[in-house]
Amino acid sequence: MEHIAAIMLLVGCSHGGLTCEELQAPQVAFETMEECVGALPAALGGAGAGKRLVHGRCAVVDPAWVEENIEITWRVSRQNGLEVHVRPTSPPAGDMIVADNAHPAQAAARMH
Repeated sequence: MEHIAAIMLLVGCSHGGLTCEELQAPQVAFETMEECVGALPAALGGAGAGKRLVHGRCAVVDPAWVEENIEITWRVSRQNGLEVHVRPTSPPAGDMIVADNAHPAQAAARMH
């Protein structure tokens, strides 16, 4: 594969849509959006086993992002079905704390 131009995302939801989770797609990355869209019906059919509703969507990935960190977010709504957003993100700075599970007083003490 030369480059990635689209990704496939499959999401399975309980009937009623109260809980949803990502499902494994038979192929995730595609060189063209057309290839992804063409493979989507078979992927949806294969993922439909079980008692869940399956949603699928292909999303464009800029080939220039191949060396970047990307973030893929999704949500399922009654109006639009599965919505997928792909965007580049910057990695955290070297000494930036992204998350810390310490009590605030303990965290302040460690920073001094």
